[in-house]
Amino acid sequence: MHLALIRQRLNSLGGAETTLLALTQELLRQGHEVTILSADDRRPRELADLGGCGWVRVPIWPGKVGRILGFAINARRLVRAGHYDLVYSLERTLAQDAYRAGDGCHREWLARRRSYDSLPQRLWLSLSPFHRTLLSLEKRLFDAPGLKLIIANSRQVKEEIGRHYQVRPEKIQVIYNGVDQRRFRLLPRPSQTTPPTILFVGSGFKRKGLSFLIQALARLQHRQARLVVAGQGRIAAYQRQAWHLGVSRRLAFLGPQPRVERLYARANVLALPTIYDPCANVVLEALACGRPVVTTAANGASEFIQPGVNGAVLARPDDITGLAAALDEFLDRADDPAVPQAAVAAVADLSWPRNVTETMAALQKVASR
Repeated sequence: MHLALIRQRLNSLGGAETTLLALTQELLRQGHEVTILSADDRRPRELADLGGCGWVRVPIWPGKVGRILGFAINARRLVRAGHYDLVYSLERTLAQDAYRAGDGCHREWLARRRSYDSLPQRLWLSLSPFHRTLLSLEKRLFDAPGLKLIIANSRQVKEEIGRHYQVRPEKIQVIYNGVDQRRFRLLPRPSQTTPPTILFVGSGFKRKGLSFLIQALARLQHRQARLVVAGQGRIAAYQRQAWHLGVSRRLAFLGPQPRVERLYARANVLALPTIYDPCANVVLEALACGRPVVTTAANGASEFIQPGVNGAVLARPDDITGLAAALDEFLDRADDPAVPQAAVAAVADLSWPRNVTETMAALQKVASR
């Protein structure tokens, strides 16, 4: 079988990129022919030495709107010219048999963020060519008669797609992301001689609720606790916020960190009070390392959290009182062995081989139709 796999960028190895690379390797191992359609000029080094893997560069146009629209239109043209047996897209494109909604539901994200945006920001969002183009692509994708399967990475995303676009539940299959269980495994608890540490990992600080977390830091009973932030983003506004709240000395920005497992080893709890996340990988990784997680009900990864057992799930990210209380609770329980045990158990069944196996079975079912 000759499969086309579509992803605009493969340079940063997030959940979608890791899924695609692992799937490609397994497809090739089973003797299938694979062609990847990407806007990148060259294939990642993980695929450089794999025979049987084709690479087609998809042209994109200038600007944010040009990038997504040009990729969708040109990918459709190249798919039609390729005569593939099955097309599996990890982007909002215009010609695919199966689609992985790893980036969530854009209409849901816009709806959720309105509660936290100012009136001018809401007006700008409603008129933004970028967001209007994404919504148009998303609607055309889910309305396409040729789309036979949608893979969601959480039950939350499955529900959102069904609610916004009237997609039948049986057309959407939930396949969770994997966790590298060799890299992310139960770690010893941090030394009691170090200050209690709250860890925030992620890029896109506004969406992931960093401002709410800094406010909660100022309200903690654990006045010596510090907040460590790893990820890419503009930090000046958050540094000013911390200074005004009197917690600037307890806040550290580390930038992007390739060995994030080292940060989990030094942390007592992971906090991610996100406004919207389809299924944050950092939550799964932290749980695998035995760290409790405080996040929100707007995060698909909250499906792995038992409130009061291995973390907490807030109804809203701006519940500063609830956020501070949850963090204090798990800082108090730093020596409770039941917490790391429950955290590890929650994600013990997640792995990339399992993700690939389930995805392969789903795609083969589509191909057989």
